[in-house]
Amino acid sequence: MERPMEALQTLVFMSVVVEFLVAVFRHLVSKKGSDLVSILVGITLCFAYEVGIFSSLGLRTKYPFIDYFFSGIIISRGSNALSELFKLRHR
Repeated sequence: MERPMEALQTLVFMSVVVEFLVAVFRHLVSKKGSDLVSILVGITLCFAYEVGIFSSLGLRTKYPFIDYFFSGIIISRGSNALSELFKLRHR
């Protein structure tokens, strides 16, 4: 398990990268298309770099691809979602 601060830094960084990449292509697609591109980029990055928010929080899964998939969706929604998840963990 990663240290919580390192996990948070990785996830926030990934979120910023997704937001930047989507901003580059935002003028080419509609709002719904932009949301879909964001999700696809987030999922792709999580699979490519094996970034999983649940494993970073110490939760184990038999199928890491599920962690990568949902982490990609969470990351695609931006750092606000990540902030809320880490606040819940520290309660």
